[in-house]
Amino acid sequence: MYQSFTGSARRPRNVNLSGRPTNPFAAFNTTGSGAQQAVASAQQDRVHRQQQRERQQASSRIQKVWRGHRARRRTFKIWRQVWDETENSSTGAYQSSDESLRQLRRLLLFFSPKGEPGDIQRLAWYGTRQVTTSETVECTGDGWRTAYSKLQRACIAALKARKSPNADTDRTLLWILAFAARQSSFSTKEAVEYYEALTATSSLPDEPLQGALLAPLKQSKEAYTGLVILLARPVNAEMLSLLRAAVDAQILAEAVTGLGEDRSSSPRERLWLLGNMIYVTGQTSSMTFTAAVGRLLGSLADDVDFDGQTLDADNETFDRDVLSKLASGLPLNTFLNTQIKTLLDQHAIRNLLSGQQTINSNNNNAQVLAGYALTLLRCFPRRADDIRMWLHLGPTSKDRASPTGYLWDAAKQCQVFGEVSSNSRDVVHLLKNTKPSRRQKDDWTVVLVFLEMFTFDLKIMDDEDFMGSSPQAKKNSAVPVRDVARLVTFLKNLGFTLYFDAKDLNDATPKPARDEPLFSPGRRFGNSNVTTTSTEVKPLTVAGLPGLTIDYLKGLTTGLLRAIYERDSRRNFLPKDHWLMTERFDMKTFISGVVEEEERRHTVQELDDEDKDDDSDGDDIELLNVPSRGPSNYARVLRNQEARERAQRKASRKRYLESVAPRLEILQNMPFFIPFHTRVQIFREFVHLDQEKRRNGYVDPEVWRMMLRSEAMGAGMMPGQRDPLSRHHAKIKRTSEFMDAYEQFYDLGADLKEPIQITFIDQFDTPEAGIDGGGVTKEFLTSVINQAFSQDPESMNHFFVENDQHLLYPNPTAIEDLRIRLQEIGLRDESPDMREQMRELLKQYEFLGRIIGKCLYEGILVDVSFAGFFLKKWALTGGTGSAPNESHYRPNINDLRELDETIYRGLLDLKNAENAEDFGLDFTVNVTVGPDHNRRVVTVELAPNGSNIPVTNENRLSYINRMAAFRLQSQSKRQTNAFLRGLGDIIQPSWLSMFNQTELQTLIGGAQGSVIDVEDLRRNTQYGGVYVIGTDGQEHPSVQLFWTVMHKLPDEDRRKVLKFVTSTPRGPLLGFGHLNPRFSIRDSGGDEGRYPTTSTCVNLLKLPMYKDEKSLRSKLLAAVNSGAGFDLS
Repeated sequence: MYQSFTGSARRPRNVNLSGRPTNPFAAFNTTGSGAQQAVASAQQDRVHRQQQRERQQASSRIQKVWRGHRARRRTFKIWRQVWDETENSSTGAYQSSDESLRQLRRLLLFFSPKGEPGDIQRLAWYGTRQVTTSETVECTGDGWRTAYSKLQRACIAALKARKSPNADTDRTLLWILAFAARQSSFSTKEAVEYYEALTATSSLPDEPLQGALLAPLKQSKEAYTGLVILLARPVNAEMLSLLRAAVDAQILAEAVTGLGEDRSSSPRERLWLLGNMIYVTGQTSSMTFTAAVGRLLGSLADDVDFDGQTLDADNETFDRDVLSKLASGLPLNTFLNTQIKTLLDQHAIRNLLSGQQTINSNNNNAQVLAGYALTLLRCFPRRADDIRMWLHLGPTSKDRASPTGYLWDAAKQCQVFGEVSSNSRDVVHLLKNTKPSRRQKDDWTVVLVFLEMFTFDLKIMDDEDFMGSSPQAKKNSAVPVRDVARLVTFLKNLGFTLYFDAKDLNDATPKPARDEPLFSPGRRFGNSNVTTTSTEVKPLTVAGLPGLTIDYLKGLTTGLLRAIYERDSRRNFLPKDHWLMTERFDMKTFISGVVEEEERRHTVQELDDEDKDDDSDGDDIELLNVPSRGPSNYARVLRNQEARERAQRKASRKRYLESVAPRLEILQNMPFFIPFHTRVQIFREFVHLDQEKRRNGYVDPEVWRMMLRSEAMGAGMMPGQRDPLSRHHAKIKRTSEFMDAYEQFYDLGADLKEPIQITFIDQFDTPEAGIDGGGVTKEFLTSVINQAFSQDPESMNHFFVENDQHLLYPNPTAIEDLRIRLQEIGLRDESPDMREQMRELLKQYEFLGRIIGKCLYEGILVDVSFAGFFLKKWALTGGTGSAPNESHYRPNINDLRELDETIYRGLLDLKNAENAEDFGLDFTVNVTVGPDHNRRVVTVELAPNGSNIPVTNENRLSYINRMAAFRLQSQSKRQTNAFLRGLGDIIQPSWLSMFNQTELQTLIGGAQGSVIDVEDLRRNTQYGGVYVIGTDGQEHPSVQLFWTVMHKLPDEDRRKVLKFVTSTPRGPLLGFGHLNPRFSIRDSGGDEGRYPTTSTCVNLLKLPMYKDEKSLRSKLLAAVNSGAGFDLS
């Protein structure tokens, strides 16, 4: 488009300042205008002249260097000729030290082993003459000190410059090097350079090389520091063997200690130092050596997998291909594994505490030994019990005290122990301290190893030893009973803080830091240009001690507190209410606070479950390109690393859950801090909360059933469709209650929590009269339990057996008994039919667990008593809604007493005997299995090849522990697991963990040992028929007579009456107001010749209208003792 006419015909001016032609049709001029060309030409001239000058200067420099080189060569040649002439003119020793020093200085002026191989021969010649000279002429003074250092460097340079090994020359040079090193003093830097040079030179003869390696160590302790830095690298075993002969373990340990406690160094360096140091020095009882090894080992507790699979690789390859590519979870190769496992020497560990006489502020041996022992326990968890056993058996100079008693004497004098015991509110600040003093670290070390040892002692110590009932028991008792209260106070304050202040402790986790290697020459010699790396975030540790995390301390404290509490529950050696810590809570709002925490944690767990698949799937790991050596593939190291990361994420989630529910953590781990009645109320609140969630707020059974029916009707139930309530209804035949219930209700699983309806049928399949409004359910549950736990010899299945006190526990031979019965009818072992029968038996155990759980859930008391060791497994399975195993139960000799008094007494005799071999025992046990008509004795080995291992004084404690583990855990493990799995379907194990075994029995069967409170029963009794209280508020005369009789009856008869009505002789723990259904009395006519009868399913007493107290008493007691019950009125 053309532009519009503006009214002006004048062309606009175009000013061009570029110097280029404006004519677009003119030819392009490459040379530009004159001004531009002049500038460019001048620039080119300057560049050309500069290049000329640089060429001239370079030529001059080259000429100068060449002239200098040529002059030096001429000069060196002249000096060599002069030196050679001087040496040729004489042989043997030099005439004086000045002459020898002069010749050395001349030699070093032209010495060039790479450029002139003949100089190596001249050095060997001089060195030989000087060695001879030093024997007759004194060669000392400042000049000689420098000269010998230069002679060393010359020898090392000659060894490096050789093109091929020459045995004679190499031997001579090493001989001279060793001679010069013996005459010199070494700084740390010089020692490092010295050893670096020797170890970097290959194919040197062993004997003279050994002399050269050891020479500095004999003259200077500083040389050991250089050796330490050398040992922090992979060194071949041949070289280490040469050092092994003359290294002083004490001085080497001092050098390691002198490097300080900076653990920010590379774990890889510390690992090599530990392995090489052990190889070079072997085992020694030196306290300094123990401290050095303990600190090195302890600093690696978080970073090295000491119990992992060993890789078969030489040191240099292993370091290059594996260790250099991992930050944590370092594996061991064969060399490192062999050296480090030598620390697990029984003799050395048993004598660890020998020779220690006193504990005082000037003697830190207790701290050193405790730290070493604690480090062994943390680094070798699979051997922890062996280590504890060896320490327990180890000698001590105090004849009156056990090794643990020696540690107790040290622990109770520690400042940390006193601070924790005196004020529970200050403990959190002590634990959060990320910069503890040396004394605090030592104190914590002593305290922790004592807690480890005392925990182990309690496992093998019977009550008599613990109480110190005899002189021998007092000697065996680690902590006198009078001191236990002091120890419990310390543990209470510590344990409470670990759980209640978990959020503060988690927030105190140190942030990642950037560090440089401890053993790098740059760090030691002032080089600041060292590459730094970022370390991973690690959990807070106790006093900064590596590997000893807050979670570790929490587990240790919890386990020991529970063990002492359990023993106190049996022997009552602590003051009443000593365990409570109610002063730290607002008890008025405690229950509501716990319920809120339960709801909050439940919500967090639901959200967390959605993310678990992410962890299980995992991303593929990019495997390193490393060689494979047969079965030892380095790639599995990376898989282990990924597994560790997943474990860390899981631990992080666990710490978060702990922080949102501190009161729950206290209840589930240290419930004895809270009164028992309060915990029972919390349990009932948990059940009620669960019912509300499962039933959409309709807790009442009838309302819930109506809701289900209305929902089904609203959804339009199709013809033939099953009634949704039919799954919760069963027809039960008398005399076969358990099997009928199992067949009809097993598939319900956790839905057995919901209200069920029972119709009893007689032998003719005729339904019994009555509608189940809750009472028949109670009768049903009671009947199932009575039948399943029956000890009738005629019964086919004995799911449970009883001990001498008639307390029940799972039949340990139930599976083998069934196997033999099935074999008798022709089934083969491991056949599909036999496996199916085995599974069926375990399912029945599982269902039985659900039935007991149902009773607890509904608050129905049952008259059944379980053995304490079995109930302890319930209390120790606290978790997230299931009980897959007995992972937290640890059997001990005291639990055996509840299983079999004879076995318990026999093991005590073995433990206290002077010579265990007199018993003629081995590591086997005979078990009788099979039905009564076909009993068999089976021999089970308690250890591999146990039949060939006699029981001796050395291993009898191990035998006792293995026997307890077999009898209490292994023998009935499958039955117990199945029962606990079923129990966990109904009652969350975390709820059960709020109670110990005695308290659980009270929940199941009611309060034991307490007198029946007649007035409480009277206040919570409902009346029917004629006995209903009228508007006047007065009881019927017959009812008044009944309560008068109840007051006058002894407690034993009161319990009989209670059992007659409710089927259990014990009242609810929280009083009769919590009896479900309520205790009720109804009239049954005016015939005073009739006896009282009951409907135990609804806790109903049918009482005739008696006119006098004597008749009522006689008829009531007659009925009670006759056992009249359900449906007989």
